[in-house]
Amino acid sequence: MKKVLVIAAALIVSACGSSSSASTPTPSGPTTVASIAAEVPASMKALAPFQIATDATYAPNEFINPDTGAISGWDIDLGNAICKVMGVACTFNNVIFGDIIAQLKADQPKYQFSISSWTPTQAREDGGIDFITYYKAGEAWIIKVGGTAINSAADLCGHGVAVESGTTEESDAWGYMGQSVGGAPISGDKDNCKAAGKQPINVLSFSTQTEANSALISGRADAGWLDQPVADYQVKQSNGQFKITGQACSVSPYGFAMVKGSPLEQPITDALKYLIDHSYYTGTLNQWGVTDGAIASSDVALNSNNSIGASCVPSY
Repeated sequence: MKKVLVIAAALIVSACGSSSSASTPTPSGPTTVASIAAEVPASMKALAPFQIATDATYAPNEFINPDTGAISGWDIDLGNAICKVMGVACTFNNVIFGDIIAQLKADQPKYQFSISSWTPTQAREDGGIDFITYYKAGEAWIIKVGGTAINSAADLCGHGVAVESGTTEESDAWGYMGQSVGGAPISGDKDNCKAAGKQPINVLSFSTQTEANSALISGRADAGWLDQPVADYQVKQSNGQFKITGQACSVSPYGFAMVKGSPLEQPITDALKYLIDHSYYTGTLNQWGVTDGAIASSDVALNSNNSIGASCVPSY
């Protein structure tokens, strides 16, 4: 999931966002839609303001505005618009990505749902989480200019790659070697690096994307593996130091995450469709320069986890 000036200290700070993007105005917001607000059960309204979990280290999707300290990003703008349509107040909370699902499923959850660039997967769904599709994005590799080109996962063999813990990219890096995250062999799968006579991938996992960015900046990692809109944003902010390498792969939906069967599934679905059909959605994406992943209201779906086009790694 998740900038880059001339000196390392500035690079690390800018991984959380830039003042220029953070101050970009968003479109005039929608108003409450009575029919959709009525879909929110009274028992849920009593919990307002809804607490939304996000990992705010993934600019431009979600990040901390260094000027104000506020959580910003197009995911945040979209989430606030959905809450407005539903007629409820919402508060965003900065949470380590790898902790969010467990906290959504807790007996007394702190958060009603999560907006944090989630890729729906069968494993996450089987684990008790539902996803409502709102965008689509691929995975991408980013390197320092002049560094080793990464055109496919095969090129990572023998190199260090920085990823954020709990992300699809982390799973894919290990999965390419026929292993679960941490190194346990996957029954019936193969190690593609070993089969090609290459050294294994050195998967460097970090609890935040900011830390993963730092590893690439410092040279600890040869490449970063993260979502396409976030990779694009880093390159734009790098003053020519970083570049995308290879082609985006495993283009997949993003989904709002919530505990399976949540009573908020219908009102969030209808609020999102309303925003898409009334141009608020496209206006928000335009403001942040991320319209490439826009979807139509007919694409809003529950637990849609099919990739589009080439996959980054073989099935595992």
